[in-house]
Amino acid sequence: MSGAPWAGVAERGSTIGLWITVLVYRVLGRRLSTVLVLGVVSYFFATDRRGRRASRRYLERLHAVEGGAAALGHPPTLRDSFRHYREFGLAVLDRLRFTLGAGDIEIVLRGEEHLAALIADKRGAILLGAHLGSFAALRVLAERTGVVVNVLMVTRHAPRISELLRRLNPDVDVRVLEAGPAAGDTVFRLKACLERGEFVSILGDRIGGGARARVVRVPFLGAPAPFPQGPFLLAHALGCPIVLLIALRRGAHRYEVFAEPLADEVVLPLRERAQRLPEIVRRYAERLEAYCVTAPYQWFNFFDFWGEMT
Repeated sequence: MSGAPWAGVAERGSTIGLWITVLVYRVLGRRLSTVLVLGVVSYFFATDRRGRRASRRYLERLHAVEGGAAALGHPPTLRDSFRHYREFGLAVLDRLRFTLGAGDIEIVLRGEEHLAALIADKRGAILLGAHLGSFAALRVLAERTGVVVNVLMVTRHAPRISELLRRLNPDVDVRVLEAGPAAGDTVFRLKACLERGEFVSILGDRIGGGARARVVRVPFLGAPAPFPQGPFLLAHALGCPIVLLIALRRGAHRYEVFAEPLADEVVLPLRERAQRLPEIVRRYAERLEAYCVTAPYQWFNFFDFWGEMT
């Protein structure tokens, strides 16, 4: 049986689900939507045994590194894992608020000068984030600066998602681009974006399907962990800088966004790639760990990240 009909249904369903979420938020408002989100979070927490274990293992690892015990205040318990899930639910709700304009959220941007220098030089860059806090805050970056931000996602629904975001908030230029095997011209499209002085945003702490062989294992929270090579190989191929961008939730109405240069240029000659690639990935992992310590409940990878659970 051809997969085309099923793909069409899935794409239609995904956009319908997004519109339903928007409708619920607009009808109920933020406070009632928060109650609804916490109910959904409680259900998933109760039924997601592997996710609970992964959360607990992450918090235990964080508690053991420098600064982790002070950040958590005590050895992690089941209640802390629930708080971890709860923070994820609130981040999902905030993602919608950002999409709709986020007029009630204060954004404090640290390191704005690094982005301003790139924009002034009309120099494109990769904004490398993580599943930490809310990467959706980059919409505020686009709104403040007027620069176009292209979000690279592994999804066949990217065009529909991009159109949905545009219709919800036409004043903010954030575009969703499809990555993966189905998008063979990805590098050429991204190169064109960067040459126009636009930014390309990517998340660097999760391995996409079919990419298991293309990882680099570097220390993270006390043990080697696999990180994708893709973002760094892409920066090398495009000849562009990488800026680390992390947006942390500091309350219901405040986010703190950190922008810091990770690499002005990524040069990975074939003969030296085995040595140089782990160096830049390790730098990313070290900074990610530091931000996890400052916001321990906001790293949202609820799976066996280190590959150690059975």
